[in-house]
Amino acid sequence: MNQNADKVKSSEMRKSAKTALLQLMEPLAGFVSDSGLSAGEFQTVFKNAAVRSAAARQLQVSNRINVSGIAATTGIPRAEISRILKVNADTFDIRGNNNQQSTNRILAAWHEDPKFTAPNGQPAELRIYGRGVTFETLVKKYGRGIPTRAVLDELIRSGAIELLDNQKVFAKTSMVIERGMSARVIKAFGDRARELLSTMLDNMRQPESPKFIASISDAAVSTASLPLFRKELATRGADFLAEVREALLRGPNNRFSKRVQQKAVSVTVFYYEAPDKLSDVGASRGKRRNFRRVS
Repeated sequence: MNQNADKVKSSEMRKSAKTALLQLMEPLAGFVSDSGLSAGEFQTVFKNAAVRSAAARQLQVSNRINVSGIAATTGIPRAEISRILKVNADTFDIRGNNNQQSTNRILAAWHEDPKFTAPNGQPAELRIYGRGVTFETLVKKYGRGIPTRAVLDELIRSGAIELLDNQKVFAKTSMVIERGMSARVIKAFGDRARELLSTMLDNMRQPESPKFIASISDAAVSTASLPLFRKELATRGADFLAEVREALLRGPNNRFSKRVQQKAVSVTVFYYEAPDKLSDVGASRGKRRNFRRVS
């Protein structure tokens, strides 16, 4: 009876974990795409994170890393684990372009392949379809089987290329990155997301001494009132954080900072809005423009 109960509990936990992971991965997948990375690059980074996380947990209870133990926990081959651990985490990089987004690989070739560049070395204006040096031939060479029109639509949507009046296209950037993205913004995203997720994970691992996390949810606010609500919340949140900062600066630990061991802490206030329904987003799409093939 106990074994059956354990099996049921384990099955329910795995199902809940997979559901939670999917919920977590959906916005993370959006970040990956918006940052110009591919699913393949994400998989590479995730493997590195899984290995380093398992190694860190081993070091918490012993003074050595057991590669076989990490392999048993993660399912990653030992040889690959050893290669990951040999690379310094601070200098880790994804080498090669085999896992790049197809759109970014095409844009990079447009900037680097002499066949598709102008005499000044910049990307040439290309006819969309036709024989010779065209956008179609560029996609066929570097797109790995993805239809030309699909690549064209995605690059136009992202603003990476400009559609000219004579059915030609011009490359505006060498990489697809959503507007608003920058190295500073991406770093802030990583820092804040890591702090929040690490705190929630610690609370699950150590429920007897949880760190403070509280929220209200399922509240309904009219769309007309949202701008005022956001402004009011931003003002109150900023005031609250300013008070917390002042309390930390005048706290007793800061008077004897050279004698008392300290730990870095941070406090974050965030506000979440449910995304628009997909049906609403789909309804706003415009008609697709057709292009003639030029022989």
